[in-house]
Amino acid sequence: MNRLLALLLPVIALSSGTTSVTPAPSDPASLARHWEHSVQAETIGDYDTAIQHLQTFAHEGGDAFMSQLRAGWLSSLKADYPKAAEAYAAAARLQPASLTPLLGLLSAAQGLNDHVRIERAAEALIRLEPTNYKAQMALAGLRYTDKDYRRALSSYRRVLAAYPEDNDAASGAAWCASNLGEHHEALALFTRILSLNPSYPLAQTGFELCGGKAAKVASNN
Repeated sequence: MNRLLALLLPVIALSSGTTSVTPAPSDPASLARHWEHSVQAETIGDYDTAIQHLQTFAHEGGDAFMSQLRAGWLSSLKADYPKAAEAYAAAARLQPASLTPLLGLLSAAQGLNDHVRIERAAEALIRLEPTNYKAQMALAGLRYTDKDYRRALSSYRRVLAAYPEDNDAASGAAWCASNLGEHHEALALFTRILSLNPSYPLAQTGFELCGGKAAKVASNN
């Protein structure tokens, strides 16, 4: 895990340049006020001020993991994905068994549209939680884009095993199966999607491409 995160990004302190040394804890009530002010600033969309209050929280001895985690979140809200990734990577180093910073890393990588980082973050999540929805869907999407339909289908099937009600995974699996020439599976999936959500994007198109329209006409004759 540590090796993977080192590859993802170097561990740094908060994006403001604070040191990685945790100062002695201060008054919890004072820390709570700084945290509350940060949340309040976030609520009105003033992310820079929210980060400033968070920096004070960290300087005065606030929890290092929570500081980095929130720094990643606030940077994501600003669409500053490089800084978000740095903070999430630091949080992940502090709590290697935590899913939350890895989810943040995945979101930041997606914001950057960095396929290498998306894959690494998703794989790190899957090592901790093999059925993680977001990670499996991210990998499936990457593989589909690369036209690696067999591996993409495998990822979509894993999602469907854990979340059989998920139409997005069903659609992805259906299109993968269709591209692989496995029209029976694809048709069954498109049929199920349309029975639950007739307006699901491109499901009718997929249904017809897989022979569903012809089969329906034949059955009515």
